[in-house]
Order: sequence, then structure tokens, then C-alpha cells
Amino acid sequence: MNFIFVYLAIVTSMLILILYRGIRTVKYIKRLTPPDKERFFIFIPPSPKKTVINRFKSILYETALYCLEDEKEKSDILRIFIEHLPDFLKSDSWSFLLTPTKAHWTFLTWSKNLDFLPLEDIAYELENEGENIRNVLESNSSLFIKNVKENVTWKQENPLTVSWLGIPIKIGDEIVGVLNIDWFKTKKFTKIEKELARSFKIEIENVLTKVFKLNELFLNFHLDPLTEIYNRKALEDYMKNRQIITDNIALVFIDIDGFKKINDTFGHTVGDQILKTIVKRIKNVLRVEDYFFRYGGDEFILILKNINNHEDIKKIITRLQSIVSDTIIIDDYIIKSSCSMGYCLLPLETNNIQRAIEIADKKMYLQKSNLNH
Repeated sequence: MNFIFVYLAIVTSMLILILYRGIRTVKYIKRLTPPDKERFFIFIPPSPKKTVINRFKSILYETALYCLEDEKEKSDILRIFIEHLPDFLKSDSWSFLLTPTKAHWTFLTWSKNLDFLPLEDIAYELENEGENIRNVLESNSSLFIKNVKENVTWKQENPLTVSWLGIPIKIGDEIVGVLNIDWFKTKKFTKIEKELARSFKIEIENVLTKVFKLNELFLNFHLDPLTEIYNRKALEDYMKNRQIITDNIALVFIDIDGFKKINDTFGHTVGDQILKTIVKRIKNVLRVEDYFFRYGGDEFILILKNINNHEDIKKIITRLQSIVSDTIIIDDYIIKSSCSMGYCLLPLETNNIQRAIEIADKKMYLQKSNLNH
């Protein structure tokens, strides 16, 4: 009997101690509450769903910064963002189908285990017969099919897929495509997975819309409004990010001959049209990896990659001058144009772009002087 009393006394003491410490803890927490607030809050661990969504959002914003800093093209931005989603949904395979209204459908990106499939043929079939994709596009909502073999809308020729989820991706006011998530065995899509998929769709659309807008503003900030090529600010940023050049490139300095006289004779409107025509002619023979900047007025700079000898760049300059010298007809005016060009090979002559501009400018001036004499 005495043992029971001792046991009860110990338990009671422990409960009193716990209660006492709990009250003291609440008092300390309450002291942290701002005086204008009547309630105070005790920390509650976040739910697993919120933790996953927050992690997904942080990855999206990290990706957004990377894409903007690296000046990625829109298709690359979309591909990079889309490839994050399947990792969170733990699928066996995935693909993203672009569904433009004025062009043929095509797959932008997909998991490696789908390389063996004739994706071009599948995209064509889906465009013409893919009821499951049409349902997703028309409803702008995700569609889950537990067993594709028993679903009449399924048209994809993927022998491995058993369960499928289609998620439409909308940027601004336009649905750009459908993300296909595939499982190779019957998938039970739980309530929390449906909520996660819905949240992922919302988050990725919000961030993509913002990134595309920022990307467009960024490009406009770096574009010359008249000629629609890169401006001097873009060149300065290019130079800032490339202090020392190690790759073989050729920098070409271009100056339109007698452009002041053209403006004085025909007016600035005609002069602007001539600049646009010359720029368009040059752009038509440039490669995707080359850069074209308007340096100022009637001066331009080309940066051509993978050029490492004088013979190659001289041939290119001769071709460019021939293209520019073709007659230009604007309204009733027939104008003969020409341009002087100088070049510098990097890193053969210098590894600094600013110094390369000075070298190319001097060579261009010498050519112009010889032309005038």
C-alpha cells in the first residue's frame, strides 16, 4: 500500500512540474506577442504537402533566375521548367507536347526511355485523333486515366503506359502544350497527389508567365527599335560577361558609306529604310550563333564564332560587301549603297573585345580612306 502512495506522489509531482513548465513557456511566448495583438501563436510543423510545394516553388524561382541571367530562348525556358515537374510526381516516363493553333503539334522534350518511340508520328496522330489531349486543352484542366487500355480516347502508341495524367500548361492567356505523365503499372492517384498536381500546375504557370514577360522586357531593353538587332547596351553587357576571350571569333566593324549624304539628299525616313534594308540583308547570311549589334548611327559590329584565320574572314567580308552593295529601291528612289569593314581576330590579335573594336575600327577607316582616294 505504501508503494502505491509513493508511486502516486511521484506521478503527481511530475505532472505538476510539467504543468508548471508549460505555463512558464506560454508566458514567455506571450511576451513575444506584439502589444497590439490579442492572440499568440505556437509553432506547428508544416504539412508534408506544403513542404513539397514550397520546395517546388523555390526550385522554380532558382530556375527563373538562371534562365534570365543566361538569356535563354523561350523554348529553352519552357523545356527547363517542364522537366522539373515529373520529378515531383514520381512517374516512369513523361513528355511535353506543344499544341500550337497555327502550326503542327510536336514534342518539345521527353524522358530518355521514350527515345525509341516515333514521337513525330505520335504527335501527328494526336493532333488528328487525340481525344484525350483535346479534352485536356478544351477544359484547361488535368485528366487522369487509370487504365489507358480500357479508354477509348487513348491513341498514343506507347506499349508501356498503363496509367496516364495529362496536365495543360498555360502561359498568359494561351495553353502552350500538355505535359504527359506515364506510369507503367496501374496507378492509384491519391487525393494528396491530385492536390499536388493542381498546385504544381498553378505555380509553374505563374512563374513561367512572369519569366516570359521579364524575358521579353529584357530583350526589348537590349534591342535597337529601328533595326531590331542588338543595341550598344547589349554589346556592353556582352563585353562585361566576357573579359578575356579564348574562343576563336572575328569581330567586324561596319560603317555605311556616305550615309550622311543619303540623309541630307533623301531625308531621314528614307535613310532609316536603307539602314533596315542593309541590316536585313546582313542578317540573312549570318548563322544562329553569330551576334549583330548596332554600335551607333550607321555603325555596326558583328561577332562571328569559329573564325580563326585571315583568309576566312576576308572571304566573309567580301561576300557581305557584295550583298550590301546591291541597289536599294525605296519609293521612287534608286539608291546605290556600300559599306566599309574592318576586322580583328580574337584571341589571335588580342583577347580583349574593347581592344578588338579599336583594331577593327582602324582597319575600317583605312578601307574607307582608300575608297575615297
